[in-house]
Amino acid sequence: MLSRFPHWRALLSFVTGSALIVYALYLCLMHITHAGTVLIASIGVAMAASGWFSVSLARWLQQQRWRQIVWQLMLTGFVLWAVSVAAFFRHISVLSEQAIPLAATDRGAIIVLGSSVRGCVPSPTLAARLNRGAEVAMQFPAMKMVVSGGYGHGRSCSEAEVMAAYLMKKGIPANRLIQENASTSTYENLRFSRPLLQQQGLADDTPLIIVSSEFHLERATAIAHRAGFRNTYTAASVTPLYTRFPSWLREYFSYISGYLLGEY
Repeated sequence: MLSRFPHWRALLSFVTGSALIVYALYLCLMHITHAGTVLIASIGVAMAASGWFSVSLARWLQQQRWRQIVWQLMLTGFVLWAVSVAAFFRHISVLSEQAIPLAATDRGAIIVLGSSVRGCVPSPTLAARLNRGAEVAMQFPAMKMVVSGGYGHGRSCSEAEVMAAYLMKKGIPANRLIQENASTSTYENLRFSRPLLQQQGLADDTPLIIVSSEFHLERATAIAHRAGFRNTYTAASVTPLYTRFPSWLREYFSYISGYLLGEY
């Protein structure tokens, strides 16, 4: 068996890749199948295959100089990308939640941004956001509360409906809740919620507390400003540990795509 791995790097690549594949399969079993999961699985397959076929790969590369150059460029690119991901993870991990300098009697709004649901049940990430949102709602009882999220493919309930039902079980009165049922992205969460708040007499400079996962708040705040809100605060929920890495990895690409698409 060990003869298949002539160098420790080949063995390390195979073991690491296999671990990533197992992790991706576990995420799929937990119904976490977004882009972060797919990327983890793809990296795992590539690493495991390069380790397992290391001897054949080395022979193939040695046949042509250009193949070696392309391979080295690919490896260098991957390392640079991995460094940028690590720097991004470091950046969002040190973002600390600021105290909200508002009085309990202040008017304003709290918006909880949607995440995935399973059937018509909140995912663990969404449940964490809703639990944090309920805490903020208790802290600021004079504020309206928006739950934002639309209908997924083939689903009979919107994220907003699921979120509202969850919060009512937490003791939040139905008359405090405003449902935004049409959005499919963070940008739409905030853009579609704005006219609903205006209908409640809440202007763009009225305090808005954005509740979302810790990794998501910086981008969400930037999008809120792009959508027209002028007085924003944040309240972070903690992403469950087992889904943290794929969620943060997806946010890395969402951050880039949001910039390219002019969402903030």
